[in-house]
Amino acid sequence: MTTPHSPFKRRLKRHSTLAALASGAAAAILLWMLAVRPKSYRPTQPENPRQVSPYLTHKLGPDFYDKVQLDQPFELLVEQEGINDILSRYPWPIQLDGFTIYTPMLTFSPETTVLMAKVDYRGLSSILSIYAKPYLDSDGKMNLNIQSVYLGLLPITPLARKIAEKYVREHFDPQDPIESVNYAIISNQPFDPILRIFDKSARIIKLTIESGRLRLFFTPIR
Repeated sequence: MTTPHSPFKRRLKRHSTLAALASGAAAAILLWMLAVRPKSYRPTQPENPRQVSPYLTHKLGPDFYDKVQLDQPFELLVEQEGINDILSRYPWPIQLDGFTIYTPMLTFSPETTVLMAKVDYRGLSSILSIYAKPYLDSDGKMNLNIQSVYLGLLPITPLARKIAEKYVREHFDPQDPIESVNYAIISNQPFDPILRIFDKSARIIKLTIESGRLRLFFTPIR
């Protein structure tokens, strides 16, 4: 036997079913967006990961040291392949506030610089992509100028900024000369672009980003 409320109950049930289907579809799309793996994410896998990068010890380091000793402005080319070899030799993965971060990689192009890394969190895995356009400001400070942050295909820039701000407040002292650079990089603030190798230092006075490499111009610091 029907009741006066039966049509209403049927409509309510139908609407509840549609809402559940819509929620399920939204969750599936969200998971798919998180799971998408950029084809360009191919981190370097060195044969001897515990060995210091030959690019650092036989190319980048000696080039910088030889040129800085001349005590005049000089140019230094930084190859994307070499930087990724240096990055790959850090003891990855690392644990960071519940996140597991795997070997990152950098790509250089005139349009943008991208840092990518696989990130795991509570059973979920995704590729974190950070897009930046580094430049030197009018005061000669370096600004990474982070434009956007993605997990897979999901944009998370505002959330990433909040997490970064919280992390730097808890882990870095902006008054410490060494930590101040890390603080500035993570919080997307300008910093003094000074490179030190052994007893020699030089300041970056100009940078040009090309496909697959970074062209830096230095002036030695006495």
